[in-house]
Amino acid sequence: WLQLNKLGEFPPDPKLYPEYDLWLEKSMALETTHFFRTVFRENLSVREFVDSTWSMLNPRLALHYGIPDLPKAEFQKVSLKPEWNRGGLMTQAATLALSSDGTSHRPVHRGVWVSEAIFGKTPNPPPPNVDPIEPNPPESPRATIRMKLEAHTTHASCASCHKHIDPLGFAFDNYNAVGQWRLIEEVQHGQGKHPDVDASGKLPDGRSFSGPTEFKKILCENLEPIAQAVVEKLATYALRRAMTVDDREAIENIVSSCSDKDYRMKDLFESFVTSPLFQKR
Repeated sequence: WLQLNKLGEFPPDPKLYPEYDLWLEKSMALETTHFFRTVFRENLSVREFVDSTWSMLNPRLALHYGIPDLPKAEFQKVSLKPEWNRGGLMTQAATLALSSDGTSHRPVHRGVWVSEAIFGKTPNPPPPNVDPIEPNPPESPRATIRMKLEAHTTHASCASCHKHIDPLGFAFDNYNAVGQWRLIEEVQHGQGKHPDVDASGKLPDGRSFSGPTEFKKILCENLEPIAQAVVEKLATYALRRAMTVDDREAIENIVSSCSDKDYRMKDLFESFVTSPLFQKR
């Protein structure tokens, strides 16, 4: 579901990220695992997956996030301050790192991850023979990945899909390839100063955001599609098959039964296991 199995497939370049080690990588994965377990155990809303005022951290991960020393050595529930720029699944180092390539962040990969993991929608594959994004020529001004991507997607064959995917990834451009917050994007090649990060964007429905905080607030305005994605993932796992159009009404009934309870996790699970979709499997 969250694709944590992909974490570590592209180990970060040790020259660019010397602080990255196996213990940090394991801590990243454990944060997400403990976070999910806590949301379920405490019957919290799926809202927490989008944005939360807490997370599950150990001292190694807190150091990585720039959070002051924690009182205990093990994983613990930590209240997050706004200036730490964390909260929810999408700003956890694990999900940010697994959607990077080990050298730099990848907005398109992150957008695809958000689409699949948070909304349960898999984007169409790219058209064949798409030209790759080339690195900056040494004599050219330094350009962010976003700058090059926006120039790359002016083609009509690319733009139709990228307008749905890219904003979901641009929202998290303040996080580097290993999930650390930054205001400047360090570009390895080119001339001039390193450019400022631009994490603003506009969703296909016209709503705009200036960065991850506003983006998450927009998503929290309508939790129904997120709850539906959770139920679809649960049903796919429990029934050992992909959901089809024939299952749509059953999924919608399960989700709607929990709307007045803010789509809390245990309530969604209970509604699923007592539904005809599960009972008549």
